Amino acid sequence: MKPKTVAIAGSGIVAKSTAILVRRFYPEARILVGGRRREKAEAIAHLVGGEAFHLPSEGLSEEFLAILSEADVLFDCLPGREATRMAEAALRTSTNYVNLTEHVKATEAIRRMVAEAENPPVFVLQAGLAPGFVNVLAVYLAERFLKEYGKYPDEVRMRVGALTPNVSSPYFYARTWSAAGVAVEYVEPSVVLRDGGIQLVPSLSEPETLILNGRVLEADLTSGGASTTPEYFAGKVRRLDYKTLRWPGHYDWARSLLETWRYLPHNEKIERLLEELKRIPLVEEDWVVVYVSVAGYDSEGELRAMERLVEVRPALYGDFRLSAIQATTSGGAIAAYDVLPEGMQGGVVLQTDLPAEEYLNNRIIREIYGEVL
Repeated sequence: MKPKTVAIAGSGIVAKSTAILVRRFYPEARILVGGRRREKAEAIAHLVGGEAFHLPSEGLSEEFLAILSEADVLFDCLPGREATRMAEAALRTSTNYVNLTEHVKATEAIRRMVAEAENPPVFVLQAGLAPGFVNVLAVYLAERFLKEYGKYPDEVRMRVGALTPNVSSPYFYARTWSAAGVAVEYVEPSVVLRDGGIQLVPSLSEPETLILNGRVLEADLTSGGASTTPEYFAGKVRRLDYKTLRWPGHYDWARSLLETWRYLPHNEKIERLLEELKRIPLVEEDWVVVYVSVAGYDSEGELRAMERLVEVRPALYGDFRLSAIQATTSGGAIAAYDVLPEGMQGGVVLQTDLPAEEYLNNRIIREIYGEVL
């Protein structure tokens, strides 16, 4: 789909990178940027030659709904807890909707909302990097394995990290993204496949060490990144999981805190961890590492594997330099919308619904992630 008018909900890091990439890939589009603090929205709109509007912090104002009704698509760049509110606005104005959140409960709520609606617009969910790009890549590799060996692989491993060149104790981590998102990912359970069935497993409970491109990294289960791949591969693949990559030492720090708070209520754990993460400064020099591996036995009993390792660094997009996590997250969402056919029937579009090869060959994906296939 090629939108003529794009609305962006949010005025933070993600909204800014989304506006910049929308302008790059849809140079003629009208861009509307909405924020709770109008001055922040105006700053982003000014960068890309767009227009700003006030986004209410609660509820849905008539002004917001009127503006949204002018747009072909709403890119929801707000925290995941706001996703159902933005989805409701898109439903009421018949505006196509795309979000990037890893928030599992919000995704489930939106799926129910859209299923109950009559003639809904298109709702593309969890369409960033992880969830997003990594899930499409996993589907592509698993389907390729099936085509080559006549059966699905036994195991699908998805590993993604937004890393920084320099870290130090005690965190062994530098923030490149939302502290709130990281806190939720570490505390909420992870959805996995074990023996072909969907299970909920505590996050940070299955550590592993990897050497990728000569670097020693640690990975562990986190919430949200698997998106709907467990649902898609249930009964087809024996084992599947998503883990976040970090420098060695970071997960020891995170687990020690969570162990200290083990008797606290769930939401209080998230709030406590959020407070700790906010002590870690945000940095812009980063790189994104994506590693997907599928493995299984061929018809002759030989164990086979297919894998992809993708690394993305900060880069210029037109006149603007974006960090790797900004470009990969916003670019993944825009590409997911870009590959949808014009005039398609409305409803929910999950990452496992996207045409994997077309998406991975998309002009937006190629410019940001490089040649993946």
